[in-house]
Amino acid sequence: MQWSADIRGYLVDKGEPAYNNDMDITLSEAAEVLGTTVPRVTRAIENLGIAPLRTATSHRHRRAQVLDPVQLTRLRRHLGSTPADAEFSREEMFVLSALNLSPFGLRSARAAASAASVSVTTAAKILPKLVSNGLVTESTRTMLDSGRVTQGIVYEANRTSDGWRSAFADIRLTYLPESTKGAEPKLVPRRFWHLFWNATPSKLPISEHADFIASRMLLSQNPQAVAWAALHLPASSIANTAKLRQVSEHDRAWLKNLARAMSSRDMLSSETR
Repeated sequence: MQWSADIRGYLVDKGEPAYNNDMDITLSEAAEVLGTTVPRVTRAIENLGIAPLRTATSHRHRRAQVLDPVQLTRLRRHLGSTPADAEFSREEMFVLSALNLSPFGLRSARAAASAASVSVTTAAKILPKLVSNGLVTESTRTMLDSGRVTQGIVYEANRTSDGWRSAFADIRLTYLPESTKGAEPKLVPRRFWHLFWNATPSKLPISEHADFIASRMLLSQNPQAVAWAALHLPASSIANTAKLRQVSEHDRAWLKNLARAMSSRDMLSSETR
């Protein structure tokens, strides 16, 4: 349907097309665009306090509630979105997208669940399937956890597999729901303070030292630190880390990709503030 392609183009490219009535969409069309169900869209509208724009009576709509692009953007921030024709389920695409944004992988099903905004039970069912399909690898690693050496399982995107390459276009078009957590933190959590061995983390507010904090956390090779930094630090700080002279070409590549992905997140958040 050409209309869906136009709306998806708006969502992906974050453009600012001139408003017209043809951009109003019904709840069922919104569900199709977001890759979800009408009941889930209806519940989200109620939770967000969104009032459907009006009752349309055009050639496309007959007495149907409709949403405008701004309302649709709010829904996507809340629900996330996946391509309607994706090979994998909505929850599977969220897990794949979370792994795509985690260059050092995700430690445990619980970590994957948190990053992908799905339940732990759902993540625990999805990860073995993705491992079996070859899109994800599972390995045991020695790692630092709050300054202690521990053993743990790490799930990583198998970027060289045929399955990942085949699904990558859909993974790139998948948008995770925004975090349901409270206000953004002002300081780096204490569990990461060991990364700042020559500084005093309690005196490094994120608002003033985001670039320095990003460089320490993103280059630490600590999966939890990288995940936290990607979620809470500005995309510009991630991009600036990629420009540092000491960064290898391999790290520069994934940092640039992460910065682009997080830039889309920041742009989407600013559109509805």
